Amino acid sequence: MEQDGVPGEAVLTGVYRDEPIRRSPERLASCLPPQYGRMRKLALSYGIYQQAEALIFCKQGKFMEDFEDDFDYRGEFVRYFPTYQAMNDAQLRGYFSWRTRIRRGEINRTSLSFVFVYLYELLNGIGVKSPEEGFRTLKAFWLSYREIEPKIDRYVRLWLRDYVVYYNLDRSLLDELGDAEADRAVLVLLNSREHDAGEVFAALNSLSSYNLENSGFFRRHPEEVRRVVCRVFAELSAYYDRNRKNSLCRKFFGESQTGSYTMFSSAVFYDRLKRRDYVYEVNDIYKYRCRNGKWSCERFLCYKGKLQQTGLLLKTVDFLMRRKYGFNSALKVEKITRLYREIIDREIDKLREEERENARREVVIDVSRLEAIREAALETQEKLIVEEPEEAVPPPEAPPENSFGLNELECRFLRCLLNGESCGELLKSAGAMASVLVDSINEKLFDHFGDTAVAYDGETPEPLEDYVDELKGIVGK
Repeated sequence: MEQDGVPGEAVLTGVYRDEPIRRSPERLASCLPPQYGRMRKLALSYGIYQQAEALIFCKQGKFMEDFEDDFDYRGEFVRYFPTYQAMNDAQLRGYFSWRTRIRRGEINRTSLSFVFVYLYELLNGIGVKSPEEGFRTLKAFWLSYREIEPKIDRYVRLWLRDYVVYYNLDRSLLDELGDAEADRAVLVLLNSREHDAGEVFAALNSLSSYNLENSGFFRRHPEEVRRVVCRVFAELSAYYDRNRKNSLCRKFFGESQTGSYTMFSSAVFYDRLKRRDYVYEVNDIYKYRCRNGKWSCERFLCYKGKLQQTGLLLKTVDFLMRRKYGFNSALKVEKITRLYREIIDREIDKLREEERENARREVVIDVSRLEAIREAALETQEKLIVEEPEEAVPPPEAPPENSFGLNELECRFLRCLLNGESCGELLKSAGAMASVLVDSINEKLFDHFGDTAVAYDGETPEPLEDYVDELKGIVGK
């Protein structure tokens, strides 16, 4: 404080007290507890080889497994595949102080790279006494911190599944993750005869792009829809088994595929178990294998295109049942194959007939009055009979030569293709073009197959292998 006095001189007055000298975080971090220095020295013996990074992380993490710190760090740490080695002293103290609070149940936002270091620790078994404890800790932290930072969701959901597989934990833990539902549904449909109608319907609906349970008609007639869907699936499956090269399940859901697999992808992870011959079976169609450290995964992959095929079937059932039951609706289905329409209509009609049978009331007959009723009926019949000359009954009309609308030339053309014979002479004598015949045949048979029956590349027409047997039945050998 400056007061009047000698010009040019300042006189300071006031009361002075001791105050702490504020130091920057970097300066405070320089006062490192000795554990940090010893931790860094562990890395020296491994050089700078990249393949040693995960091993160094695990060694350092185990060394610092129970360490705690209390440091007020206000900075940021951003790094792809973050490790302790990537941190400066202040960041190290900041991380271990945050981890100390996390272990005490204080879930606070921090740098995302700190979060991933903590997740890497759990994946590598750092800070937990058993794999079971590790799974519970990893899952609990994920469920809490995803509310703060949703970005971790897509990583941890996958890592939790890998954790169960890698550490050979109980398969029931996978049920908690809810990512094996599609496999269970496919299993039900592959073994549909062993499951009731409710289970088969639920499996089909879960693998469908069209959710039938949201249908207004389904809400009014749930049991009827379930029964028709299951019967249609059974009939279609039997039809495909008899007439097609591939099963209905393969058409709808593809087939099991095996490919190489990276355990704990996008994480810093050290494979300390080094399994040589290991199989983890999630279920009959979903398995992991490790041979000499190389992982592979076998499972069904239900992609969008396949789900749409299931959706078309369920939507067609909904559409046709609405029409049969007189249910007013704006629902439309663009194309219904002949095969679908025939099987679905037949199963709906069967169900309606069963409903009528069950609705008929039991009739009680008074046997003592039967004779009187019979005599009265005979008397009435005699009064009504009037002799009239008999009229000749016309013979029944012959059915069309081909129920698919194929003309004689198209049938002969198909027979040539199916028998592997040259069609040149036939086309020449008829003055027809192969491309025109193929287009006409495919159009007429599309309602039945729902697909192209004859492929044509501009040179040689060829029936599709899946449909050869049926085509022979249609045109005759």
